[in-house]
Amino acid sequence: MALAAPWRWALVALPLLFPSPLYADAPDAGSAPEAGSANAEAGAPSDAGPVAELEPPQPVTPATVPYPTDAPPHDEPIVVRVKISVGADGTVHHVELLTHSLPVFDQAVVRAASAFQFQPARYGGKPVPVEITFTHTFQPPPPPAPPVEQGPSLVAALRGRLVEMGTRLPVQGATVTAQIGERHYSVDADPKGHFRLPLPAGAARVTVHAPNCHAFLQQETLAAQQELAVTYYLERERYDPYEIVIVGDQRREEVSRITLRGPEIQQIPGTFGDPFRVIQTLPGTASVVSLLPFPVIRGASPSSTGYLLDGTRVPLLYHLLVATSVVHPEFIDEIQFFPGGAPVLYGGYAGGIIDGRTHRARSDEHLIDLDANLTQAGGFVREPIPHTGVTATAAARYGYPGLILSLATNQASLSYWDYQFRLDGGNPRNGWTAMFFGAKDELDTQSNTSSPSLTPALILDFHRADLRAYHGSGGLDGLYRVVLGYDHTDSSGSNVATWVVEPTVRWTWRLGERLNLVWGLEGSYHAINQGQPPTVGPDAFTLSTITQDLHAMYVGSALAEVLWRPSPRWLIRPGIREDVYYDTDTTKSSTDPRLTVRYKLAERSLPELAAGSDDSAIWLKGAVGLYHQPPRFVLPLPGFDTMPLKYGLLESIQTSLGIEAALSHHFTVSLEGYFAYMDPTIFDLTVNSQTLNTAGNTALVATTTAAGQTRAQDILDRLTAPHTGRAYGIETLIRREAKSGLFGWLSYSLSRSERYRDGGWVPYDFDRTHLVNLVAGLRLPRNWDLGLRFQYQSGKPATTTSGYNTARGVGYTRVDLRVDKRAIYRGWLLDFYVDLLNAALLPEEVTPGTTIRYVLPSAGLRARF
Repeated sequence: MALAAPWRWALVALPLLFPSPLYADAPDAGSAPEAGSANAEAGAPSDAGPVAELEPPQPVTPATVPYPTDAPPHDEPIVVRVKISVGADGTVHHVELLTHSLPVFDQAVVRAASAFQFQPARYGGKPVPVEITFTHTFQPPPPPAPPVEQGPSLVAALRGRLVEMGTRLPVQGATVTAQIGERHYSVDADPKGHFRLPLPAGAARVTVHAPNCHAFLQQETLAAQQELAVTYYLERERYDPYEIVIVGDQRREEVSRITLRGPEIQQIPGTFGDPFRVIQTLPGTASVVSLLPFPVIRGASPSSTGYLLDGTRVPLLYHLLVATSVVHPEFIDEIQFFPGGAPVLYGGYAGGIIDGRTHRARSDEHLIDLDANLTQAGGFVREPIPHTGVTATAAARYGYPGLILSLATNQASLSYWDYQFRLDGGNPRNGWTAMFFGAKDELDTQSNTSSPSLTPALILDFHRADLRAYHGSGGLDGLYRVVLGYDHTDSSGSNVATWVVEPTVRWTWRLGERLNLVWGLEGSYHAINQGQPPTVGPDAFTLSTITQDLHAMYVGSALAEVLWRPSPRWLIRPGIREDVYYDTDTTKSSTDPRLTVRYKLAERSLPELAAGSDDSAIWLKGAVGLYHQPPRFVLPLPGFDTMPLKYGLLESIQTSLGIEAALSHHFTVSLEGYFAYMDPTIFDLTVNSQTLNTAGNTALVATTTAAGQTRAQDILDRLTAPHTGRAYGIETLIRREAKSGLFGWLSYSLSRSERYRDGGWVPYDFDRTHLVNLVAGLRLPRNWDLGLRFQYQSGKPATTTSGYNTARGVGYTRVDLRVDKRAIYRGWLLDFYVDLLNAALLPEEVTPGTTIRYVLPSAGLRARF
């Protein structure tokens, strides 16, 4: 790690706040459809519970492929793979050839697959269209049988099991062939990889062919009257632990939501494999400073963005500085990002929403994942509890970024840890989940120049228990949840601890295919302990200056929404939310109506896509809504989720209008314009001085102390003074989603965020006019992966002699690189990776005239058993 002299700005930026798989069975002997885990948007609220399970399509009749009558002779098996688009009615809409052999065999499989009939796949009990891969193996025709009197007796047998190298999963759809002399004997393995093949005695040449696996060859010798037991380990053509089924015709209910899953959330350069940090590569997302993981989404202060895990608020999502989030990445199934226009299920935030979605552990799922790199080490274990039907999952990590910091300075050190423990019982519709998680960060600094010892300057920690039960019957599904928590922040005399209780009940009533009703009740109670008041001078500002009179906060909420599809072209989603806040001194209430509309503007004729599917359409989308939140501190800190209500509620009106369409089978494009009006904004994160006289100020709260006023009072006045803001812009996202080859996206945002001051609109301190992100990942043979991320953010506003924020700083460019290589062993996988953040060592201006220049490397090993 290389840092220029101004490393101190980023290092002490925070203390400156304070002055000191599911599988489809093989339907045919030589053929196999493949399926993995899946995610879909099936009309249920995103917070209604774990992601539902996909029931793969089942063939109505055997999915057989006749051997071509005009096939040329061949000595080796010929494998043909196709992708089949199966509609919600079970019919085949499209067949795409994935591999090429001889045309006569390719055409035979495509022709046969086009005539297959299936029971449709089901997601959450409802028929949905899916894409599956189908593999057929043409075995060489056996030679003519010898005369009966010369035929050997089958006096031996080969019995065994087929296992996938690295994952130890059973190999499905495999054909085992043994050649003894000039004779061939074949058998198909069952769905669990078991087979038994009667054979004559003698030397046998055994070959195994299976979908997505390299051909396997083994020499065996069988004695008379012997049944030889074997275990064969087959190597996949490619190992992708994030492989998913692509669900077509996804029923989109949100307008502005971006969903990421699979390698898109764990193999993006510059994120160190952390799913939540991928948000900073998406449109509309700027950064405070690249070394601080606090996104500025559509011009709103970071405290206006909600950080959630399965809908549960996370008081500290990111560890300090460039560290990862507080949740092990293996827990995260997908990231749902709402830069704006979030539905009424999400309340209490006037800006964007970042919701990490976990997936429910299967009752037969076994996994051990160990990871160690230059800044942290951790582990993840998932194991069913015998005879209970319950699966337990545990994870923990310890971070030691202080080792990297020690290369730059001996005046500071940083460490952190986090943990997660989860139990899953029952099934996704009638079951329960208990999730426990927490984290702690400690930043130590040199207390004075005369002593070399480091003392704690900032301690952040929190703990959560998320207890949920699900019950479904007919068209009615219920969620019953209670969240218990403890939050704590200790810095420079401010010692605040908060106990949290948050109950929730929610019901979803599905009235056929066209109408869903959702309603629910939510509550929240925060008991706040301020600790011993700090002994500081009257001019000193601490967090306790703001919260000293706050001891409790009560919130009661009710919500209702309708998902109405009057025709296949329309989705209309109105909703309303009512919140009442009380902190023993003040009562505030808010009513938030919201509306989302999607309209299928036109159908497109794309041969790669199923006719009539949503993915082949051009959609027009729009949203408008009112959003409120209680006052929060400028940055999300445990224990400071609420400020006194006497300062008022923050309010924003969010509107958006856009269009999205598929460019081809893997490419989609989205164009969206938005406008947000914020009145008032309170506790805005600011860094720029109001006048040039204090341009040297680098705290995250700008100050210009007036005559006769203490610095503490000046800061408090500036934090709590209500202002009016607005943000508007256009966001473009071109995205390629694919299970093989190239994936990634190109995003561009042209935006403006402003605040009304002194009779006119001026840019917000973190306004960036241009935001560009290019993310590309390439899957290569032999389990190599390459990743590239290019980012450009135009300069932030700066105060000059001409006035407040009348100039612009220097823009920021960054290039990140990542390389992954997986080694496959019989019972486990070993992944070696190198991640370089700011690989080109490009400078970043943090304040006018002050730049930092750094490169952050991360190299590590990850083992999966």
